[in-house]
Amino acid sequence: MSISKHPDQPLRSWPERVLAVVGAVMFAITFLAILAGVLSRYFNLHGFEWSFEIATIGFIWVTFIGTVIAEIRHENVRFQGLVSLLPAPVQKGLDALASVALLGISLWLLCSGSAFIARTGWAPTPVLRWPAGLGSAALISAAAMLALLAVVRLTRLIRTGARP
Repeated sequence: MSISKHPDQPLRSWPERVLAVVGAVMFAITFLAILAGVLSRYFNLHGFEWSFEIATIGFIWVTFIGTVIAEIRHENVRFQGLVSLLPAPVQKGLDALASVALLGISLWLLCSGSAFIARTGWAPTPVLRWPAGLGSAALISAAAMLALLAVVRLTRLIRTGARP
């Protein structure tokens, strides 16, 4: 798995590309659903009540996909300017600490999201009667991907001592 080291570089790894395509599709679905809902209200059309439910589910997926892409590309909240001023061993230590924290939070979200979906995942949504777990599945999949990313980073740090 190739991980971009600089945020201004184009997508280089296949996971980034796949997530970007899925995110773009989900964004388009979200945008079109919102547009359909707005136009139906503006023109007083009936039968578009579903649009806001789809927009909600799409927005949740876009948010979690974006979180994973940002973490892959090291674009999540960081103090990289300050960290780069520190000696290399301290930078490695901070990278390890960040990866352990990411792994811990991801595993907690994975367990919590799984428990939530086990209890309410098959409850129907109000309008479309789809499983409510469709939105929670975004959290679970993002948590699993972030946990995997943290394990990859920690493995690289342990094996080579190199920065992720």
